[in-house]
Amino acid sequence: MADDTTLSRAHIILSAVQLATDADISKLRQLTARHPDVLKLELLLRILLTYLPESVEPRSYTAFLDDLVTGNLSVIDEANLDAILPAEVTNDEARKQVRQLHLLPLVDPNYSYDSSVDTFTSFLLHRAHRIDTETGALPILPELLEPFLEHSQYLRTWLISTLLPLLRLDYEYYPPRRSNISLEAFEKLDINLAVSTLLSGAVQQGHLPENQDIDRDLRGLVGPWMYGKSTRKRRKLDHGRWSSSAVASSEQLGEANDVEDQAESGWVYVNVWLLDLALRDFPKIVKAVEQWDGPRDVDYGGWDDSSGAIDEGKLQNSTRQYAQAAIAAIYATNDQTSATFQDGHSILVRISHLVGLPNPPDLTLADAMPSIEAPAPEYLQSISQAEFLHNALLQAQNPLTTPNGPSTSFLYHILVSAYTLEALGHSMTCRKVAQLALFGSEVEQKEELRKTLHSISTAKVKDDNTWKTIRQQLLWLQDWEITIRSQGKDESIEQQGVFCKIGKVSIEKDILKAFLNGTRYNLAKDVYCKPEIRPLPLGVVEDVVTEVAMSSYDGASNGNKTRGGVKRASEINNIFLDFWPESQRPIRFNALVEAANALSYYSLTLEHGVPFKPVNMRAHQDPISLIGKVLDQNHRSYTKVDDLIDIGGWLVKAGLVKSAAESADFGLITADQGQQILHVKRRITAMAIEAALAEEDFDTAYSYVVNRLAPPSISPPSNPRVLVLQPAQEDDISWRAAYQAGCHRPIQSSGPSELRRLEQRMELLSQSLLLAPPSALEEILRIWRRCEDEMNVLVAQEIQEEVKWDDKGDRSIPGGFSTVPSPLAQKTRESTRSAMNEEAPMGLFDVARGAAAALSKNAFLLRNATVAGKKVTSPVKARQERPLSALSSEGGDQGSLSGEAQGRVRKRDMVSNMVTGGLASGIGWVLGKLSSPVKSRTPL
Repeated sequence: MADDTTLSRAHIILSAVQLATDADISKLRQLTARHPDVLKLELLLRILLTYLPESVEPRSYTAFLDDLVTGNLSVIDEANLDAILPAEVTNDEARKQVRQLHLLPLVDPNYSYDSSVDTFTSFLLHRAHRIDTETGALPILPELLEPFLEHSQYLRTWLISTLLPLLRLDYEYYPPRRSNISLEAFEKLDINLAVSTLLSGAVQQGHLPENQDIDRDLRGLVGPWMYGKSTRKRRKLDHGRWSSSAVASSEQLGEANDVEDQAESGWVYVNVWLLDLALRDFPKIVKAVEQWDGPRDVDYGGWDDSSGAIDEGKLQNSTRQYAQAAIAAIYATNDQTSATFQDGHSILVRISHLVGLPNPPDLTLADAMPSIEAPAPEYLQSISQAEFLHNALLQAQNPLTTPNGPSTSFLYHILVSAYTLEALGHSMTCRKVAQLALFGSEVEQKEELRKTLHSISTAKVKDDNTWKTIRQQLLWLQDWEITIRSQGKDESIEQQGVFCKIGKVSIEKDILKAFLNGTRYNLAKDVYCKPEIRPLPLGVVEDVVTEVAMSSYDGASNGNKTRGGVKRASEINNIFLDFWPESQRPIRFNALVEAANALSYYSLTLEHGVPFKPVNMRAHQDPISLIGKVLDQNHRSYTKVDDLIDIGGWLVKAGLVKSAAESADFGLITADQGQQILHVKRRITAMAIEAALAEEDFDTAYSYVVNRLAPPSISPPSNPRVLVLQPAQEDDISWRAAYQAGCHRPIQSSGPSELRRLEQRMELLSQSLLLAPPSALEEILRIWRRCEDEMNVLVAQEIQEEVKWDDKGDRSIPGGFSTVPSPLAQKTRESTRSAMNEEAPMGLFDVARGAAAALSKNAFLLRNATVAGKKVTSPVKARQERPLSALSSEGGDQGSLSGEAQGRVRKRDMVSNMVTGGLASGIGWVLGKLSSPVKSRTPL
């Protein structure tokens, strides 16, 4: 090559281009040192930017660039410059080739840099982008830029905020999953998208324990990126303020302040991202807060410059916003486990340290009811429901999440309350606990308390000390300051707590119910009955005990008092009897238990095949009707009428036999319990009579009517089961039962003759006449007259058979020689016919006229009979009657109510006299006065 001093400017430029293309930095140094007037800094940088291959390692030319910038170039070896260009290239050709070079500009047109950025910094940034675009070799860029960090603060900021996060994200923290984001694309990301991109690795790989490093990513990725954002924004702000304009308008200054606020609001997007993550994975947030100190905790990779740091005031503001996001995460999470509340307490401790507040007590002190002072009522009143919304938790003026003394105190009480409820078996989120404490109505709080007590009961706690602790915990949940207030505190003072709307008496009642349902009877007595200062009055305790016992009774599936719910109900009722000896409710409850126990021995099914349960007696409007179902569904159960009557008596004593309009629960029973029991006995007896007739057991039905439903004028005084009729009470049951039995026509199979059955029916009808009201007499008499007609027919048949028998006997007498009927036999037949004529049926008024005579002539003894409370003595005239045949007298005394007589009284006359005796008192209104004595008919 010719002497380079004779080379033209074009040849020198083409030589530099050729050396740059060949990456011969040594010769390029020499050429630049010899021709500094031609290869000026800007031209040489453009030649390097355009023709130096991007794959060349930066360490090979960074020293040359440094000497070029500092002006320390010198000629080292002249021989190295031989034969750079061909000798045949003329000057004209060289100038033409120079005009066709198309060198790249130093400032990348795809990026907007500050106007304060110098030429060399622009070259370095443009070179870095071309290396990334052409080769994607990001790891070599620090070799290019690091030597020149002192040259430009802008370059340092760009290296920390752009290159460092991208290098760490793709090559250090998550090399298996590279983001493949270019420098160009990364710089154009907005704040929200950039934060999501930088933190996406920790979220996507979070299922692996070694990759749960959100704190590392916040410190090493987001922190440096935020540093660049704030520094560039501040530099732009300063440049805008101190431009060539001498005076800035107030509008321009306002816009500049907005830019500064936006520069500091980058951390807001980080806080939003953390809050959203709390909904999905709360443990990650806990770890991040525990290990990251907030915006002041940034890893700049050793490239930071303290002179460019954010001022302390703004750093404290960003830290408080971060603390607010951590508090908001506790309210935002939907996790409600014990570990969640412990993690929330860890966050609270960490946040208190960051903002300079006292550390809260340990969460494990919840079992001892911490005595930390609750927030002031004014603070609680300043919180609205809208501030619990997810998008409102990070608002600057939200009193719920702003990190200060009242908010951290309230959050601590919420955490302790949620932790305590979870320990009691009823988990709720911190947000729900706070809303319940602040805005929950009494109904809502009672519902949550009920769920809590149910969880406790299902846990089957059997230790009295544990139950005492549970009681203290529930009382603390009702009043957070119960341990520091006097026990005699006025309940009118507003309380603060999860169950603050529930009164002290109400929550004590619920706790007592829990004691009883948990079979802690002795503990209940020790706490609520024995102390001198009782939490509840004894009257209230009695109400609760009765309610719990009744609930246990209602839940029983079987009425047997030796097992199940009825047994437990009986135990609860009896164990507290000593504390209210004058109360009638325990007595009534015991009567109810006895009734249920007695009914349990019978098979009883209700409508639609539903088996009988004890609660049906309380729910039924007419529990006595259940006894009728027992009689219908249990064969020959009517024979146990005394047991059934006892059941009815217990139902009366239990207060369940009432009118349909009255309540079926315990209350005041009717004033005259004796009359009620009397009525129930009659009703059950009538049911038993109906059941006996349905099973064709006429003898039992007859016995029940005669012995248990007899009117007072004929009741045997020695029978304790016979009911004494009180005139003041209308009896509409006895006469109907007697009438039903009298109307019943038994199926004749064996036993008493048909005549005897007819006599019994007439006897029952006559008793019905004595008991029935006047309006029913006509119907009864009609049936009675029909029976009398049937009896007359049967008597006539019997007489004819007797005559035939006598005639047959007369003819078979030994020594009888004549076949002509004897006059004696004819006389006998005539007397029989006259007797039949004499026994012709009497009319209704004939019977009525004989009513007065029946008062002194009926077959029943009226000695010591009680009528309306007075003794009546009636003389009995003995009459000799001709005996009936053997067939008519068979079983004639069975069930008879006849008194002592001088001789044997004919059954038909006895029934007739009884009927007429009843008519004397029953239809005296027909005659207007008592009839005069009527001469009785003479029997055969």
